[in-house]
Amino acid sequence: MRSTLFHIPAEFEGIPVFGFGWLLLAWAAVAAAVCVWLLRRPDGRREIAGYIPVFLIVAVVIAIGLPNLVELGANGKPLGLPVRGYGVMLMLATVAAVALAAYRAWQVGIDPEVIYSLAFVMFIAGILGARLFFVVEYWDEEFSPRQTGSLVATLWAIVNVPKGGLVVYGSVLFGVPAGIWFCLRRRLPVLAVGDIIAPSMVLGLALGRIGCFLNGCCFGGVCLTADYAVTFPAASPPYAQQEKFGWHGGVWLGEKAGHVVVDYVAPHGPAGDAGLKPGDELIRINGAKVESQDEARERLAAGSASYEIETADGRVLRWLAAQGPPRSVPVHAAQLYAAIDAGLLALVLWLFFPFRRRDGEVFALLLTLHPLSRFFLEMIRSDEPGRFGTSLTISQWLSLAILAAGIALWIYVERQPRGSALPWAAA
Repeated sequence: MRSTLFHIPAEFEGIPVFGFGWLLLAWAAVAAAVCVWLLRRPDGRREIAGYIPVFLIVAVVIAIGLPNLVELGANGKPLGLPVRGYGVMLMLATVAAVALAAYRAWQVGIDPEVIYSLAFVMFIAGILGARLFFVVEYWDEEFSPRQTGSLVATLWAIVNVPKGGLVVYGSVLFGVPAGIWFCLRRRLPVLAVGDIIAPSMVLGLALGRIGCFLNGCCFGGVCLTADYAVTFPAASPPYAQQEKFGWHGGVWLGEKAGHVVVDYVAPHGPAGDAGLKPGDELIRINGAKVESQDEARERLAAGSASYEIETADGRVLRWLAAQGPPRSVPVHAAQLYAAIDAGLLALVLWLFFPFRRRDGEVFALLLTLHPLSRFFLEMIRSDEPGRFGTSLTISQWLSLAILAAGIALWIYVERQPRGSALPWAAA
């Protein structure tokens, strides 16, 4: 995990980089150069008038917005503007996905400019949908004014996308209809275009999931039996969730044959130094008898810094833990599993494209394979609760819905005559 890759310095040669400083001067120079270039064109004055709002909006963001994003160090001095790993991977995912789709379009004789315009529409709609889905799903936990402290803080938390917080299916629910609207408006064959962009959609997902790993979100459940399990640092999303179950004390509890047992002890921590070890059966925690895993975890989570545990073999172990363990309990690297899955699916769709018999088969294959793998990948994640009175997460329910849509698309496509609308002259 590396949520922040680096910081862009807040000052250079004693002059601020952001606000009324170097970056604003650079932007003014760029705007002036563009205006000079446009004046050489026949209709340059009118074009400049169209660019002025863009110049002003960017200038306001540089002068007023960016200084508020500068982070301060422990000594109170500015560290600089943080460059988030999640945001960088989101940018790389977008560039790679658009480039791949544009290359495929060029291969079949389509003007790549069509793909660029389509990508812009789908990207804006997809980001809005993915963020809206995340905000609605985690409103009570992260975004309500009760959690953030004020309405202004809530609004900032909602728009702070580079910090993380997008739901893939939210982007699908908004981005795909936007793409269909674009194709219909431009009188483009929807299914043929869908086949072109299908590999790009999961390529972008693969790179985006690496951003999730850097950010620590979308993590998997506890995994104590595999060498490839990973741990995350304190203050990460997995660590924060585990603290709710008593991990601050350095002990992870489980249940075996109806008895509360120790599943994992923080390496080189005070609990282990006190003599606690995996497999120990617990009777009491901080003087209170425990009879279930949930009750025992609540007792641990309620502890402050002093812990006392009585084991079934009569030992009473005590330790102090003013600070929690430096790392989380090992968990599945679900983000990387999903990245590998999406990358392989992108390759399959890319290779299948030349063998399609009808337009829409590549996109239908995407709607069939991805929800299946996503449904099973959700089983090893622990960051989403079950919905509608079941153990199925909202993503699993949507996976079933998208799979049904994929089957319906297959039925429709296979009833069409063989052949393709490609190549065709782009509008």
